[in-house]
Amino acid sequence: MTRRTRVVIATGVAFGGVLFAAAALGPVSSPSSLATPVHAVGPGGVPARSGASLDETIDALETRVSVVPGDHVAWATLAIAYVERARATVDPTWYPRAEAALERAEQLGGDDQHLAAAARSALAAARHDFPAAKVAAEHGLAINQHSAILWGALGDAEVQLGDYDAAFDAIQRMVDLAPDTASLARASYAWELRGDLPRARALMQRALDDAPTATDRAFALVHLGGLWFDDGEPAAALDSFNRALDAVPGDIAALAGKARAEAALGQIETAVDHWYQVVDRAPEPGHLIEFARLLESLGRTDEAAAQWVVFDATQQLFAANGVLPDAAATLAEAERGRIDDALAASAAGIRTRPFVDMYDARAWVLHLAGRHDEAMVMIEEAMSLGGRTARFHFHAGMIALSLGDTERAVSELETALEINPWFDPISAPQARGVLDEIGAGG
Repeated sequence: MTRRTRVVIATGVAFGGVLFAAAALGPVSSPSSLATPVHAVGPGGVPARSGASLDETIDALETRVSVVPGDHVAWATLAIAYVERARATVDPTWYPRAEAALERAEQLGGDDQHLAAAARSALAAARHDFPAAKVAAEHGLAINQHSAILWGALGDAEVQLGDYDAAFDAIQRMVDLAPDTASLARASYAWELRGDLPRARALMQRALDDAPTATDRAFALVHLGGLWFDDGEPAAALDSFNRALDAVPGDIAALAGKARAEAALGQIETAVDHWYQVVDRAPEPGHLIEFARLLESLGRTDEAAAQWVVFDATQQLFAANGVLPDAAATLAEAERGRIDDALAASAAGIRTRPFVDMYDARAWVLHLAGRHDEAMVMIEEAMSLGGRTARFHFHAGMIALSLGDTERAVSELETALEINPWFDPISAPQARGVLDEIGAGG
């Protein structure tokens, strides 16, 4: 599982408790029935315990605000639900509707605005505006210091803003308040960023052991599968993804992970079939990039080109609805030769989202632009937390090679392949080819 996907899932799961409360909402129930978040229930926050789907929850909330238009809590929860629908359907046109519902909640809420602040933070994060997400989370915490959801939102924003100590403190506050799927996923990710994969796995195993629903169970298994894959264990990853699909048949994150693991294990046609199912149902940019690169590695350039057409259309739709480019999209632009666009996007990203992934993207763009000294500075920053990310080491190795530092290049490329020999269907073979050419591949 890509780091970006893991962040998106963890962000979505934080709001499951709010939507579960909403699922039980009748058209004339008390506003206070939505005021207290309960246990988060899985990726996308779909309230499985109530038996209600996200669509049913939205229908209930829309009915509620039509009958009681002054219910600011229902409006705020509806905004969160719209953000979740945008994420689940990969349709950012829901963000303006979330904005409208949120503005209504803020107009009505008076001093009691902590749930509206959570919604504001969720919407800003979905649009990759993490400074605004942080401001909203801090505003909500000034009202309610005991909101686990708001501490999680603050932790998400601080991670993306590169303030890791503050992020890890916020995540720990969330765990202390609500040691559930949402908080344990963030704690796991915090240790993954620092390179401690055994502790990251232990935290997700704890989430799995305590999972109260099939949706929670699938979420934990998908996250565990991603950790196994990133650590170079595709067979263990495939087992986790299959178990997630047993828990929640058709789960998109599990199916994407399954396709990724199958490709690594040489089950190419099965992997391609599963990737087609994923992008047909959820053309999320990260999925499209990964599938296109797999197809390119197989020489199926026409099929890859078709995925890039969808990716470009999706990016335009996201931009039109206020979503800023992320590191994965920036890397994709650079790899496709759109260097000037990628330089501009990565420079803007460093200013507004100085996360390790953005430093890595900036490093690679600078490298492809021939600015290798600057690229080395950026890749060192990307690796500063000590995370075990094969892609970072690959980029460091190729940059070092361009600077004439063959010893560093060999060390970094060997490390990338040691961490995960299947980290990318194009870059991993390239790393092996360079090592063979240098004479270090044996």
